[in-house]
Amino acid sequence: MTMLIMSANQARSYRTARFNSRARAMQSCLPTVPVRIVFMNEQYNAFHQRNECVFASYADADDKSLIGTYFQHALMNFSKLSISSQ
Repeated sequence: MTMLIMSANQARSYRTARFNSRARAMQSCLPTVPVRIVFMNEQYNAFHQRNECVFASYADADDKSLIGTYFQHALMNFSKLSISSQ
């Protein structure tokens, strides 16, 4: 499966995404609902041998709900819509 790698400028505009099934298979605790994402930087992914955007992922609108940091390939369904605070 070929993945289009987004630029850092594109990545900055996204606010939410979902973890893909492969990421959830490797870490079963990952949520199936959209998560809030914040672009951090671009790093070299040695496994895939390419530069990828890295995102901090949060369970909700609260910064205390950090799930972790993930390469772009672990996420899908990127959206520019924000998650509302609960």
